[in-house]
Amino acid sequence: MAIENNNENRHLEELSKSDYEIAEGEPDIKEWDIQDNLGARIGSVHDLLFNPATRKVRYLIADLEARVFGVENRQVLIPIGLAELHLTKDEVFLPAVTIAQLAAAPDYIRENFKTEDEVAVRNAFIDDIDIQQSWDEQTFYEHDHYNERNFYGRRFTSKNGE
Repeated sequence: MAIENNNENRHLEELSKSDYEIAEGEPDIKEWDIQDNLGARIGSVHDLLFNPATRKVRYLIADLEARVFGVENRQVLIPIGLAELHLTKDEVFLPAVTIAQLAAAPDYIRENFKTEDEVAVRNAFIDDIDIQQSWDEQTFYEHDHYNERNFYGRRFTSKNGE
């Protein structure tokens, strides 16, 4: 019974296909441009993948442009803590993500999405000090890749003058 409850709690949904809305005062970033660390446009935000039980966004669903990878357009997940809102413009940028990491990320296909895919996404974005991790219900989202403060921090800190 506890296993069923854990699976229910980690169920992820696309925001646009749910009954949930963006919280008042927070930006709706769907269709915003995504830029790499050099300021080049590499795609746009298609949607957000979140956990309705915890009300936490876990991933951006990104539409990546074909010209970046030399193949067709791709849809991939980017952990929320790896992206940042631009300070003033309606843009999202990836300050520490490389094109190689984006290329290594698996394609996002909602109908086939499972725990193993989440592990593959996270492992695609590891850096030299990280070690690849398997699924652990208790600690998986404790990694900085899922820290929403990384995403919202600069924009909201500057608004509040902190």
